[in-house]
Amino acid sequence: MSATPRSARLSKPGEVVAILVASAVVWAVLIGVLATLFFAVFIPAVQFGGRGEIPGDFPVYPGAHLDSALASRSPGCTTVDAAWSTGDRAPQVVDFYRQQLATGDWALTDSRSVGSSTVLYFQTTSAPNREGYLSASREPYSSQTQITMSMAKSAPVTPGPMSRCHVLVGTSG
Repeated sequence: MSATPRSARLSKPGEVVAILVASAVVWAVLIGVLATLFFAVFIPAVQFGGRGEIPGDFPVYPGAHLDSALASRSPGCTTVDAAWSTGDRAPQVVDFYRQQLATGDWALTDSRSVGSSTVLYFQTTSAPNREGYLSASREPYSSQTQITMSMAKSAPVTPGPMSRCHVLVGTSG
């Protein structure tokens, strides 16, 4: 049996380079696909995972862009944190929410100025109990007014408005 010389079985230097380049391209494409999936699917799913938990009757400022919506759940309680932005001035946004959170099932319970923000506290007047606060502010370096909302939604413990969770800090009346 005759043996082929070892050097004849090895690929030529050009073939080795081509194999290495092809491998690098395949790895780059694979990493690109995974990065695209991560940024296009996973991050938005987390960033907007609480969108469905924002109550349908909660007033949203006209033309505001939803920037994030996160929800967390515990037994008997769901907390929703959402943020919107708009090009309108903060006083316009606050006036809108003062009016909207004083109609229908919503009641405005308190308002406070905190730094450059106005914070409005609200709750629903019937079950299921929903309560929270909303703030509107425009930072000096931004052309956008930021609207942030935190709300707790819970099933009544007993018939009536008692809730298992609270985020409301303002005073009633």
